[in-house]
Amino acid sequence: MIKGKVYPVEGARIPVQNPYILAAHHLDAYPAGNGEMAPIEFPIDWEKGNDFSSTRGWKMYHGEYVPGFPAHPHRGFQTITYAKTGYIDHFDSHGNYGRYGNGDVQWMVAGKGMQHAEMFPLVNTDQPNPFEIVQIWLNLPAKLKMVEGSYEMHWREELPTVVLDKEKPSENYLKVLAGSYLDASAPKPSEVSYGHDENHYVNIWEGQLEQGKTLTIPQFPEEVPVQLFIRSGEVSVDGNKITAPSLLVYTSDSDVDFTVTEALDFMVFTGKTIDEEVFAYGPFVMTTREEVVEAYNDFERTEFGGWLWESGAPIIPADEGRFSVNNHGQERRTPPTQ
Repeated sequence: MIKGKVYPVEGARIPVQNPYILAAHHLDAYPAGNGEMAPIEFPIDWEKGNDFSSTRGWKMYHGEYVPGFPAHPHRGFQTITYAKTGYIDHFDSHGNYGRYGNGDVQWMVAGKGMQHAEMFPLVNTDQPNPFEIVQIWLNLPAKLKMVEGSYEMHWREELPTVVLDKEKPSENYLKVLAGSYLDASAPKPSEVSYGHDENHYVNIWEGQLEQGKTLTIPQFPEEVPVQLFIRSGEVSVDGNKITAPSLLVYTSDSDVDFTVTEALDFMVFTGKTIDEEVFAYGPFVMTTREEVVEAYNDFERTEFGGWLWESGAPIIPADEGRFSVNNHGQERRTPPTQ
């Protein structure tokens, strides 16, 4: 028997709970690029620099030419970004930069202050540029809120996939984006991340199952609520049906078997709750209003180290492939995605 609550999901926001602050599912059917990684359909009728309209099937967000989020600050939490389809060009005020996508996961601890830009380059000029990401804000406890920031890539080649039906593995699987599932584990994030300590049970999974299959989620301690995001499909548990799009948040004293009653596309978030006050405003997540005011004052005074790049919306050449360079000059490169 589980104890839980179902939250409806409306629009891009997934109503995740403690220790998560926010999760946003961005899905855009971008057209072909114009050779400069902007939509080929320019000029368009839009509110320049603030376009969250879905009337075209895709959004510019805060990008003025290339879609994305130009330079903006954060403090007091960390982002986990799953680039499921398409590319993201990352630049930050600590000197880290790179391109990732098509299954990669990026961890960024903002700590005491970091600016970053996340641009969505449209590298294909002869075909559309489909795009899907989930960005998650994971809180940091007070003792970690003012640490030095960190940035790291977990490439898709490093992330395990658990096959849930050997006869149809492509339709029945679970990807471990963070943490572990059974004996399959993703790389650990840095020591300043809340997800580094295994006793915090930070797990993020994504998967699919056919109708009639069973999704088994193992038992977690009571202070670790399970958050099951049903992106599409339907499941049944304890005689109750839960239909997409919705988020089930529950605790249980045993493993839980969910029966798939309609083909399922899902994500799971777990993490030990952080028993501290949360005061979040704009790009800052602290424990008090005074700390948020201080964050705004600090950013106005220092710009968290300043912006190191010529543009506030920088992009990487289209043929660069997937790679990352950290602020120590260490480069990690993967084969270009075809």
